[in-house]
Amino acid sequence: MIFEINQMSTNFNMVWMAETGGKALATAVSPFEIGRFNIEIDYADEYKQQLCFNPKDGKSAEEKFSFKLYIAQQLAGTIVGRNQKVKGFLQSYFYRVMQIYGENYYLYEVGFGAKGLYLCIYKEDQLIAIVDKPLKVVNYRDKYIVYCLEEDNIKAIFPLVLQYDMTEHGDIAEVSLRSVKVKRVNTIQKELIAKYDPNFIPMIKQRDGVVE
Repeated sequence: MIFEINQMSTNFNMVWMAETGGKALATAVSPFEIGRFNIEIDYADEYKQQLCFNPKDGKSAEEKFSFKLYIAQQLAGTIVGRNQKVKGFLQSYFYRVMQIYGENYYLYEVGFGAKGLYLCIYKEDQLIAIVDKPLKVVNYRDKYIVYCLEEDNIKAIFPLVLQYDMTEHGDIAEVSLRSVKVKRVNTIQKELIAKYDPNFIPMIKQRDGVVE
């Protein structure tokens, strides 16, 4: 399945939409709140999630900086950032892990400079999606093109991408008549580069009948 996540509104009230072929799959809304985030996620099948961040919650540093995912007003999981040490002097890389109902999902950011920026999402040790993040962003409205194995994966992918967008490209309270930004990432850790499978996106395109 191929779909897009587009940031529709920025500044103090943020809105994102997941859609494919003009069909809305999900909408996420985050009204401005001082010192915390509260994102309401509504899917087309009436399934609902709530992604929350409040640094006043929890005792440990990891708890304070974690995002909590609620389903039916019950805590279902968390999204936290972690560092993985690798070979080389002072070498490590950052990644995100979402734990939900006993399962682990991982998001790895892999950049090839001007050639592209990709978010590789795994369920345990299986690659389930690669997200193509366009480098050029106009008026703070980020865009993500998602290539995933199954449609049901969207309910794990969407909150993960939202957490990434808020922490890496939030641009909260930014105001400009016209803004153009270009972000390039150059990944140097071999272990992190290996998370990107160059055959995955062409496989999804072929399976979905995309003609280039």
